[in-house]
Amino acid sequence: MKTIYYFNPQNDLALATGGINYVAPPFAIQMAHDLAVLPAFIAEPGSLIITDDDLDAEWLENLNATFGLDVHAINRNELWHVSDYRIMPWGWCLDLRRRLVKWGADRQQLPSKDEIYHLRGLSHRRISINMHLQLRQLLDKALCPVPVELAVPEEVRAFVAHYGECYIKTPWSSSGRGIYHTINGTWTPELEQWCHGALKRQGSLLCEVALDKVLDFAVEFYAHNGKSNVRGYSIFNTDSHSQYDSGMVAQTDILHQRITAMCPEFDTIVNALTQVLDMMVAPHYNGWLGVDMLLYNVQSAVSIGINPCVELNLRPTMGAVTCMLGDKLLAPGKTGMFRIEQRNSSSEPWPKHETPVLDGGHMHSGTVCLTTPNPSSLYRAILTIDR
Repeated sequence: MKTIYYFNPQNDLALATGGINYVAPPFAIQMAHDLAVLPAFIAEPGSLIITDDDLDAEWLENLNATFGLDVHAINRNELWHVSDYRIMPWGWCLDLRRRLVKWGADRQQLPSKDEIYHLRGLSHRRISINMHLQLRQLLDKALCPVPVELAVPEEVRAFVAHYGECYIKTPWSSSGRGIYHTINGTWTPELEQWCHGALKRQGSLLCEVALDKVLDFAVEFYAHNGKSNVRGYSIFNTDSHSQYDSGMVAQTDILHQRITAMCPEFDTIVNALTQVLDMMVAPHYNGWLGVDMLLYNVQSAVSIGINPCVELNLRPTMGAVTCMLGDKLLAPGKTGMFRIEQRNSSSEPWPKHETPVLDGGHMHSGTVCLTTPNPSSLYRAILTIDR
């Protein structure tokens, strides 16, 4: 059975509305176009990627020749004559299902509307509360403060006043756009307006105590036939708005060693987390998923603590890409950095980087552009090898 991948980063935004007809903002449409070939790096050999740009098809063949990926392009209007396949998008939503049916996809190969409604429920941030409680039971201890879900503005205001620095999050992830970071407990008119708007649109807010963060990272899983399997790890950086900024690229064992050196109980926690996912998620979902975590300073104990579930992403993630890049593209022992570069217009030149040095399909130094070098692109993904 072939797997057909589709990069649709607007899924996070569409989930929040829950509607069947979603109009994505221009930046999301542009990103979906510019980074269309990105799933090539998580795809198994023989997979197809939906793209309508002939330049993408040419670039995929270039990637195949350079790195031996064996991943090819398919136009959305060609879906109707492909048989025995499954579609792996960058997250499911009702609008995507509608578009796939319109493009000629076999309805039997798609989740039903009811199944997508259920996946939307699993994507609600309150699942992190349930996962924390299940982990506490399995491990017989609490690892960090558990988020709380609040639905009344006065309750949110009291939470902020009590804890000072905290994170207030909308129920559905929006790639960092649904997070408000409070610093000193001050309830500003801007924060009040944001909370009222978010509560009106989505019904509740998730409130978390801010932790003294040491490391952002994630465990990347693949769920299939009711079981969750660890596929790798990702260590990443976020910007001041909690949006993904860049990710470390290295072989799986190097990433694992980096995390366990700071958190010796990491493997025990991952084993428990796998059990939780097998109970709560894997029976209802097949495909990539990521669990964001963080390590933080425990001031009272002068030690490192772990938040084992900052967020569940029920889709492939940039972390899935980086964890696969290390094993697929890097020469042994090398490490690098993955990032999404952006420019304001197609007339603005891209930053210049050192020419990559490759040997036997593996990178030794320099920078390579992973996505199609289209003259009209405003976004591109690059991988730079550390000196």
